[in-house]
Amino acid sequence: MIMNWNILSDQINRSKSIVLSTHINPDGDGLGSELAMFYYLKSIGKKCRIINISNHSEKYNFMDRDSNIEIYKPSDHLNWIKNCDCALIFDIGNHLRLGEISKILSKSINVKKISIDHHPSNSNFFDINFLDTTAPATGYLVWKYFKYIDLDLDLKTAEPLYAALITDTGSFRYNSTNPDSHLMAKEILETGLKPYNVFSKVYEQRTISQVKLMSSVIDSLEIFEEFASIKISSKMMSDCKAKLEDVDGFTDFVRSIKGVEVSFMISELPNDKFRINFRSRGKYVINDIAQYYGGGGHEFAAGATVNGSSFNEIEFNIIKMLKEKKDFLCQ
Repeated sequence: MIMNWNILSDQINRSKSIVLSTHINPDGDGLGSELAMFYYLKSIGKKCRIINISNHSEKYNFMDRDSNIEIYKPSDHLNWIKNCDCALIFDIGNHLRLGEISKILSKSINVKKISIDHHPSNSNFFDINFLDTTAPATGYLVWKYFKYIDLDLDLKTAEPLYAALITDTGSFRYNSTNPDSHLMAKEILETGLKPYNVFSKVYEQRTISQVKLMSSVIDSLEIFEEFASIKISSKMMSDCKAKLEDVDGFTDFVRSIKGVEVSFMISELPNDKFRINFRSRGKYVINDIAQYYGGGGHEFAAGATVNGSSFNEIEFNIIKMLKEKKDFLCQ
């Protein structure tokens, strides 16, 4: 898809202060995208800050060695966000995933709101959208912008871009991987970046708590023909001394079971909430089920948060919807 990057370039050039952000519980793509852009903006002398609504997993700290990422606090950030010229929002999907930052921006008529994303969205929240649902990662779109302005990548900028690319392509395993993904990787590696240095930090940092939690989670596994579910209760998390970030990868693991086409994980959260993560091999689209629960995502990787329900109710309804999909395909 052809983007009019000149619009973004003009907006950056005319902006005196820029806030960058991504979705709640940020992943490698959101973090890598905002950090790469942040390093570029700093290099051209722009006044900018990364302000996220929630903290990120410790495994991504290697991308932010200088602690440039700030976590939103009204006393520190409310007025700064309201008074900046431009907001660059990455990998967001639904603007509500910005939390309180979304509310501030919605009331700030002088802030130009720009989305750079590869998630489908029907939102009119943003003034300008750089949206390409065929892009393998939002970081890929940032790289395309850098190519448009003829930026020579340095190692500092290349590292978060590579993290963005490998996390959202499953290290080039997913069908979203396109020829340009490998061209992007080629240009990144030409900066001297060592792939394993990034891969090991993202994928090989499992804690004892996470391994113990995985053991408990496997005990909750239920198979419904082509569909599989796992459940994580607050008690399981507490017993294993686990953090929310420790569940990363569990849904993918269950999807890897022979014969399973769709896996989903239901995690108990505070305040009578549940988080649902979906993964599909590709036979069944699942982001419509996530949207039913007020969430969203890609066709084969999506998520949602549910208020006031139960493990059994959520599982029953999801399996019902999945079986309806199966029946439709069998007609």
